[in-house]
Amino acid sequence: MLAQSEVAQYLLRNRLVSAECFVNGELSITEASRRNRNYKVICRPGTSYLLKQGDGESGAATVAHESKVYGILDASPEGISLQPYLPRCHGYDAGERILILELLSDARDFREHHLRRGRFPAGLAAELGAALSTLHRLPAAAFTGNGADFGTRIPWVLSLHRPGLTIFRDASNANLQLIRILQNTPGFPEMLDALREGWRVDSLIHNDIKWDNCLVPVNPARENGSGLKIVDWEFARLGDSAWDAGAIFSNYLSVWLFSIPVSGEEPPERFLDLALFPLERMQPAMRAYWETYAGARNFDPTRTSEFLLRAVRYAAARLVQTGFEHMQHSTFLTGNLVCLLQLSLNIMQRPREAIAHLLGIPLAHSAGQAR
Repeated sequence: MLAQSEVAQYLLRNRLVSAECFVNGELSITEASRRNRNYKVICRPGTSYLLKQGDGESGAATVAHESKVYGILDASPEGISLQPYLPRCHGYDAGERILILELLSDARDFREHHLRRGRFPAGLAAELGAALSTLHRLPAAAFTGNGADFGTRIPWVLSLHRPGLTIFRDASNANLQLIRILQNTPGFPEMLDALREGWRVDSLIHNDIKWDNCLVPVNPARENGSGLKIVDWEFARLGDSAWDAGAIFSNYLSVWLFSIPVSGEEPPERFLDLALFPLERMQPAMRAYWETYAGARNFDPTRTSEFLLRAVRYAAARLVQTGFEHMQHSTFLTGNLVCLLQLSLNIMQRPREAIAHLLGIPLAHSAGQAR
């Protein structure tokens, strides 16, 4: 692994920065590790970089896979349409297993952007809908037969109620409680099984799309935002585009639910009134996102209905995944997490009602023959 003290020499050795930039003190290197070993390199004037190194063999493999995603998208004629939504890839050092990306130093992720402003701009949501629809319209053939592992992998949360032994290695006590709730709640296991069995392979999907991986400039050119970039393509695979589409709904719903002060001091019927971020303030954005996405996919009315119902059910499953990840280091489930599981169950049982009352999408948008 490249240590922080070695980054400057690495940059000089690979001619990514000039010696003058280093000597004149215009080079800033900071560690920004999360799942991977990341370094932010800011060079003024000049190009700034994000260096990504996977932690361990599995991490190195996912970073190498991400480099192949960028490579194919950059080389294929079809991938050109997605380029405006991607950070520039400056290359992959296979020897050192380092991915070199453009550093979006003046950007922040959707979560910080929305929560700082206390607003959920419809224009920004529509831009995300346009970006995802562009991704999902790329021909799957561009990602087959090229030596990269783009084979489908069904999301693990759809099998969480039937955990393998590996899940217990890193699971917290709260995670185990969550699994027991899934297993012991009538109907929950069967609905997750149905989602798994109904999984389709219809496009390349990001597979980890969430607000944390959507970046916008701090000072956008227009009020509703511009310059959207989608990052962290390590888990991109061929899969069900409704999973990505539903994940965006899940982000709005989880932010709403976690903004509710669930405690023993207030009766449950008052919870919704106490939300810091009420659903009513998010619904115009969710409608704009869906209308832009569905319009660009050119679905007929029946296909639109069927796809939206699947996306909403996947959004419910993604809420469970969010809860599991949120409780990764916790001992007990919180009141908000219990409410999140109940919300997920309710959505799976009554997706049409969820579309109308939670997402604020008129029922006419989900009419059709699908059930």
